[in-house]
Amino acid sequence: MSRAALLTSSFKALRHAVERRRHPQRFILVDQTPWDEIYRDDIMAVRRYNLPAMDEITVEGEPVTVTDAIAPTPLLLVPALGIHSWTFDIMPDRSMVRYLMARGFDVYLLDWGRPSLSERPLTLDTYVNTWLPAAVEAVQRDAAAEQISLVGYCMGGLLCMMYLGGHEDAPVKNLATIASPVDFHQSGAYGRLFSLVSIPAMKAHDWFSVRLEPLDAKLFHIPANLLSLGFKMTNPAGVVASYMDLVRNISNRDYVTEYMTMGQWFNDMLDYPGAIVREVIEKMVISNDIAGGRIQLGKRTARLANIRCSVLAVAGSTDRIVTIRAARDILRVVGSRDKRFEVAPGGHAGVFAGSKAPTHTWRLIADWLLPRSGAAET
Repeated sequence: MSRAALLTSSFKALRHAVERRRHPQRFILVDQTPWDEIYRDDIMAVRRYNLPAMDEITVEGEPVTVTDAIAPTPLLLVPALGIHSWTFDIMPDRSMVRYLMARGFDVYLLDWGRPSLSERPLTLDTYVNTWLPAAVEAVQRDAAAEQISLVGYCMGGLLCMMYLGGHEDAPVKNLATIASPVDFHQSGAYGRLFSLVSIPAMKAHDWFSVRLEPLDAKLFHIPANLLSLGFKMTNPAGVVASYMDLVRNISNRDYVTEYMTMGQWFNDMLDYPGAIVREVIEKMVISNDIAGGRIQLGKRTARLANIRCSVLAVAGSTDRIVTIRAARDILRVVGSRDKRFEVAPGGHAGVFAGSKAPTHTWRLIADWLLPRSGAAET
């Protein structure tokens, strides 16, 4: 490298280092696709996305032709809890929302909102039996459609499963899940720990009627900063390596933008309502109810064998949080005849929104959904 080039690179590196500290928002590109809110209930809302007129979009540097044909069955995206809904729309060239619209889907998104400590009493019953049915109905009404498709990431996929298992008449034609843990006791080291803990816990429950439900939800409420730390600690070596890569590439503005945008996912997480954490510990971590095929939510029992719609489940090949074994159990618990399980490259976040997600996870879901949505691939 010539002296002039070295000086230019050093100047850019210094400028970017200062700028990312003083004006980080200049590097963070999230929620860039236009949308309209079609429904709201308290902190929950439903968005309909609008793709600007164009012949093609760019995804990870590759062109994707925008089709004129729109599938008759609209698509509702369901995010996990604890993260922003914009994880489906991270950057213009890493946006699952834009990709699915380009492929011919009418795309909606369920925004769970930003819960705070005051929302700690929120339970799975509210999310599954109140908000999800309302969101599905809102999409039906807005799209004038008899049925819709659901795509859920992580806990979002489980919420969809619980909804379908407890609402046999749900107008849902297809369900796709990404990194959704069906069997909590099969998630690697965490699963083995959960399994060991569950034995004495279930004995205490049976012998002494010990329950977590009477305990104050405030005790279980997870604030956003603690949740962020927890996710980073699942792969501390990866966090360090990623930061070292940033240092080496600090003069490259595009690299800094991608690093800052993807980092926002884990740096700006959301509170996890205490009552739901309490339920997850008792009903999923300890008693593993989802793997057992049924779970009680308020006054309604969700029986996963009642799920009859077409089902596709995708797991990450290197996911340390939701292992392949934990996600694959969906094939056993659902009652669908048309069901499929696939493994795609990436960890828990990578399989959903990493650099390889568009050519693997997103394409797989779109290719699978199109013929099941009343549309033929063009």
